[in-house]
This record gives sequence, structure tokens and C-alpha cells, in this order.
Amino acid sequence: MVQLTHSLGFGVSNAYLGYSKFLTKIMEKLSALTNVDGKAVDWWFMYKYPSNVGSPASTGFEFLYMDSESKGLQLSSVTMDHDQCAVATTLQSIFKGASTSGYVLWNDEIPPTDENPDPSDNGGKAHSKGILGFDKSTDSGFYLLHSTPRFPAAGEIDLPEMEEQYGQTYLCISVDYATANAIAGVLHEYHDVQVYASSLPGIDATENIALLANQAKVTAPATPKVLDLQTRGGQTIQFFGKNKLWSEPSHTNADGLDFWADLVGPTYQVSMNVETWRRGTVFSDVDQGFDGDTEDVLEINLAQIGISGVNWAFTKDHAKWGISADENKPIVVVGDINRNVSQGKRGGGALGFSNEKLWIALKSIEIAETTVETEIHTDSAPKS
Repeated sequence: MVQLTHSLGFGVSNAYLGYSKFLTKIMEKLSALTNVDGKAVDWWFMYKYPSNVGSPASTGFEFLYMDSESKGLQLSSVTMDHDQCAVATTLQSIFKGASTSGYVLWNDEIPPTDENPDPSDNGGKAHSKGILGFDKSTDSGFYLLHSTPRFPAAGEIDLPEMEEQYGQTYLCISVDYATANAIAGVLHEYHDVQVYASSLPGIDATENIALLANQAKVTAPATPKVLDLQTRGGQTIQFFGKNKLWSEPSHTNADGLDFWADLVGPTYQVSMNVETWRRGTVFSDVDQGFDGDTEDVLEINLAQIGISGVNWAFTKDHAKWGISADENKPIVVVGDINRNVSQGKRGGGALGFSNEKLWIALKSIEIAETTVETEIHTDSAPKS
């Protein structure tokens, strides 16, 4: 037992102060943690540069950053190979945090480790990447959705050097435990993700988080899911989930269904501009179910946010995000599904929400198509 001792009639001993800070630390709620100072925020967004863009040439570890309390999207003062970047500070809270903190990690490309240097992937699982952190004892958690293959290895916070080549996106939201468990249910039942590591302190075997981590058998749904949820700070978010049974080619739709044009755009009833990895055949731009379209982003140019000389074509970008084309509905969607026709055979999803500041920033850096492609097609990089 710690004994309180007073000094000069007020205050407490240094020993007690240290113990008090320790108790406070382990009782903190799991959250999205900010760049540099590691402060808890409701959400943050990161957009990593590809390597070899701008002058001097980028390393591929630079990134744009914005959170729920910042004024806009800005170049981070630290890079992704620094332990104070937002990804690292957030991951440290589950890998090096309280013993009551747990996690589930999934990726369609499993990170290699010393124990498993050449992991085998299941191509029938979701095209989905993410981290679900949770602490049942503090009723808290976070969901980090990202686009980076082979990341993170369990217990590691560093972005692998082999993943520096392309642009990537990351969105992290702070949630309570019930919401984390609900997210796990969608990931398990609708996405059907490939889990490669987990830690489940205090979790019952029948909870969604355990079912997800243990890859329990489930009857795959033939319709998609849009789960309305709230962050701990009150931000309303739509969590999209689709199983391949909904989108794969069928006798009624020979090409299959596009996650963005056939689900996201119609859900919000807006046309979308979308940046995803596009190799090979790409879905039509025509949205199903309403009079709208989904245009692809051709290039990113950062001049309009004050970063001159830094731009890249979609061929250097592995990011997955979209914004509404209507400024009166400033919707931002960050996902893990591409617009390739082949993605109809995979599950996956996205987080969508309304945020004018982030919408304006992404709108200002995108250069989107202006021609609506009415059939499946291939895209070429813009001429420099």
C-alpha cells in the first residue's frame, strides 16, 4: 500500500505522485493519438507521400496530417519512420500499453516476420487492412483503417521500408467498447478479413471481437451493410461493409458491382471523385440506383495547400479515398477497396463522414477526370 506523506503541510510525496501518474496512465481510454505529443483526439487522417516526388525528392515517409482539433490538412513535422508520428503513438498504446488493452490485426497481405518470413495469403478473404484496438476495462477503443500492405507486424510500429514507394491513407477513430465490438461484427460477417494476429484480454469467446479474431465460421450475407456509428466525440460516421457475395459477377451482372459507384455514391446520393489503386480493368463511372457518377482522380497536386512542386499521378498512389462532388454535402470517405473490376470478388469497406475542412483540402489537391466512362475501361497516367 502506498502511504501518503505531506511536505510542509501541503502536497504529497514524489513517490505518490509517480504512482498516481502511473495509475492515471493505465486507466486512460484507448484513443486515436496525435502526432508529436500523443494527445487523445476524436479522429485523425494521414496521407503518405509516394517516394521520389518533389524537390528534393521525397523519401516516401513524409505525410499530410489532420485531426479533429486541427485547422486543416498540413505537412507533418515528423515522418512515418519517427516514433512520434500518429500511427506510431496510437499503435504503442496497444503494443506497449496497459495489460487490459487488446487488438486485432488484419491485412490482405500478411507482414513477414522472423518466425514466418514468407506468409501465405488467402486470396478469397477481404481486400481489407486495419487495426482494432480495445480496452474493455476503460470502455474504449479505436479503429485504424489503412491501405498499406504487410503492415503492421504484431508489436511493431515502423512502416516497412518496402512500403515507402506508393502513397497511402490512414484514418483512425476513437470509439467506446460497444462500438468497437459492433465494428468487429461487420469486419467478420461482411468484410471477411484475413486476421493474422490478436490479443484478447478479458474478451468472452462469444463477443464479436473474439469471433473476428478467431475467424469463426459465419454465413456470408448477400447484401451490403452500412452501420451508423458515433465516435466518442460525437462524430457521426457511416461504416460500409460488403461481402464478395454482393459484388462478385453473376448472371444478372456479368462484371460485378463496384463498391464506390454502386454502394457509396448511392448511399449518400452524391456523385463522387475517388482515388484508388487502378491497374487493369476499372468499373464504369455510372452510379447505380440514382443519377450520379463516380469519377477517378488522375493526379494529386499539393500546391493549393501551400506545398509547391509536390505532385504525383494515380499510378504512384495506393491510397483509397473519395469525396463528394457536391460542396453542399462535404462527404469524405476513406476505404480499403479499389475500383478495379477484380475487387468485385473481394470483401471490404470504408468509413464515411461529413467534414468541411478535410473535404476542402482533398478537393483542392485532386485533379479528377471530366469524362464519364459508361463501360468498364482502363485508365492511363496523365501526361506530364
